[in-house]
Amino acid sequence: MFGASPQPAASGHISEPRRAGTSHDVMESPQAPRRTTRRERVERTIENELVPRLLASHRAGPVPPALSTAIARELSERDVVAFVAAVRSVDDDRAVQFIREVLADGASVEAVYLDLLAPSARRLGELWENDDCDFVEVTVSLGRMQRMLRDLSQVFLADVDHREPVGSVLLTCIPGEQHTLGIIMVGEFLLRDGWRVLVGAPWSESDLLTMVTTEWFDVIGFSVGHGSRLPILQRDIQRLRSASRNPHVQFMVGGQAFSDDPTLADQLGASAIAGGAGEAPQLARRLLDDAQHAAANAQREALGDHDHIIDAHRRD
Repeated sequence: MFGASPQPAASGHISEPRRAGTSHDVMESPQAPRRTTRRERVERTIENELVPRLLASHRAGPVPPALSTAIARELSERDVVAFVAAVRSVDDDRAVQFIREVLADGASVEAVYLDLLAPSARRLGELWENDDCDFVEVTVSLGRMQRMLRDLSQVFLADVDHREPVGSVLLTCIPGEQHTLGIIMVGEFLLRDGWRVLVGAPWSESDLLTMVTTEWFDVIGFSVGHGSRLPILQRDIQRLRSASRNPHVQFMVGGQAFSDDPTLADQLGASAIAGGAGEAPQLARRLLDDAQHAAANAQREALGDHDHIIDAHRRD
């Protein structure tokens, strides 16, 4: 769609999420049912319709020459409004042409991800919530965005080589939340940086525990949108750390719940907050360094204890 020919998948992977059942054991105490808001319904549509197809469609291809030589172009709120109008249009090609034009003008794929597609998805939710568009229109618009994300992924991951992965990352969100679109983008930035990535829709606590006891993860990332879920996150971090094959696993958190209070990470047992997908690779590398230093210190302490025991036996 954007001039990238399909190629085999790049080093590392984003796996198709397993469809775990509802995890009642990790939910808060039962409360009276509440009416689902329009925003929550559109987020659920993103999770159930857009994200699974995106997860299954990661391919890499060559970067078109225009992308590598164009002067950088910044994307604005005006671009978001224009793109939303294009993606809502009866003309299927109008939004695709809009993306082509901003790329040709020098906008980076990163900017399209972070400054165009993500805010456009939020704006669609707002339009639906305000009765400015209906469910069918939102669904069709998100379907078009899914196709664009798939082909942009080909370009975005095109410069990933086939070296050994930097490390291994597990990305998810708290059961009951629908913030998978954000972690998909985080996963793509990490993939391009050379990480092995496992990302998906909310897993149950038992699924997460099984994964961390059977596979090695250097970093586990959670996205949280609502502050009411923070006690669940704190408990999950404690349990996953205790069960992890990696005794020095690091936890990274992000989402709306942390935007107003950066000290929450320490309170919950996490090591860092990712303010956006673009900064996730650098942050994950720092956490990996911290884990490796902690492992080295633990090994030195263990060797020191071992030598002390041997000396004690010799004296005896």
